[in-house]
Amino acid sequence: MKQRAPLTSHTTRRLAFLALMAGLVTACASPSPKEEAANTDYRQIHRIQVTRENVSLSISLPDQGLALRPSDQRRFKVFLRKFIQRGRTVITAESQMPELAKAIMIENGLRESEIFVATNTTIQAPNAVLSYTANKVVAPECGDWSSGSSFNPSNKPHSNFGCSMQRNIGSVVADPGDLLQAQPATGGVAARTDEAIRTHQSGAVKARLLDGTP
Repeated sequence: MKQRAPLTSHTTRRLAFLALMAGLVTACASPSPKEEAANTDYRQIHRIQVTRENVSLSISLPDQGLALRPSDQRRFKVFLRKFIQRGRTVITAESQMPELAKAIMIENGLRESEIFVATNTTIQAPNAVLSYTANKVVAPECGDWSSGSSFNPSNKPHSNFGCSMQRNIGSVVADPGDLLQAQPATGGVAARTDEAIRTHQSGAVKARLLDGTP
């Protein structure tokens, strides 16, 4: 049986060098595209979060008719516009005058399907409390200057890069729910779209009842 020749010191050093180089190559391997994107994407680093909040309004119902006091009417209009933008539930009205509260809301442009009247309440007449659940944005806090701007051997984005953009988006978005999932396309007919554009260009825009003066 033929025996192998013993390893020389030169061969041993050569094998050790190859093993060392293999380890260095493995340690310096580039991260996967998915890992790299997660580490450098400012949208992930400075994430815009969407939560839920309860929005409520207290108003005084009128003794006669459906007209609210001017101060209540202004706040009521703002309340309804925000409901249209980002509301995710119906409006619950707590009042011991339920029919009047419902009639006022319908008079101001709400649909019956958007109203729930809770008659079992401790709210004293003529007051009414209106509430709904809405989406709310939690924008990132900016000002992280922990990484240096003059020495950047990794060429990664600065720790504060993109934060102000994300915060601005969170501040101006009308419906925070759109950040979670976009609204579906309406599938409108092109002829109706053309008509709406022509109406807008003519200056004779037909506004919704809720889009009146604040």
